[in-house]
Amino acid sequence: MMRRRIAGIAALAVLLAGCQVNFVTRIEPSGAGSLTTEVGLSADEVAQLKSFAGEAAASPCDAMTLQAPDGSVAPGFVEEKRGEETWCVSTQTFEDGSELETLYRQLDGITIHELVEREGIFVYDIDVDLQAPQGIPAVAAITWAVVLPGKIGDHNADRVDGPRLEWLLQPGETRRLTASSDQYGVSLPSGLGDMLDRLPLSLGVAAACLCLGTLLIMLALVFVLRSRKRSGNDTE
Repeated sequence: MMRRRIAGIAALAVLLAGCQVNFVTRIEPSGAGSLTTEVGLSADEVAQLKSFAGEAAASPCDAMTLQAPDGSVAPGFVEEKRGEETWCVSTQTFEDGSELETLYRQLDGITIHELVEREGIFVYDIDVDLQAPQGIPAVAAITWAVVLPGKIGDHNADRVDGPRLEWLLQPGETRRLTASSDQYGVSLPSGLGDMLDRLPLSLGVAAACLCLGTLLIMLALVFVLRSRKRSGNDTE
């Protein structure tokens, strides 16, 4: 469990002014899932962290340690290479909504309004406050992402990619994040939903073309029959 995790990232931001910070919550249909913290580092930031951690550190991520209120250490950060960037990633799992609430309540600046499932509709409604405590530099900009099960419904996210919703939060900002999803619906890949929205129009055009084609065939058939009848009359 983490002690004031966002505040912990704020302390790192003193060294890593331009770092990228992502909080990613993944929720499965069962209610279980994971909460992941990702910190993206440039080459210069890697060098700063290595100097901060000391010569014994095998990875810049070794400098990132988060503690629970009882003094126990939260899951450590694992190094991942993503192109030219180095990412330090720490993941915690939860079994249900109540455990997710417990994880969220250990973060500074998080207020939970609703994290519930009602008759197949999952409701996600929290506040994220990035106001820095007095005397502590403002935290870095944060991407707060949530991956919901089922078909995405109403939301106020800044970006959507299939079942993944993202809010782009700036230092000092306070934002209410809301979203819902239909557990029994199907979440469509990005772009496919728009294509399906246009499907009725496409079917209508196709039907009109089919009717027109049938009409032309019928007119051609009538013309042929009339031509044959006239030919027969001329022969007589």
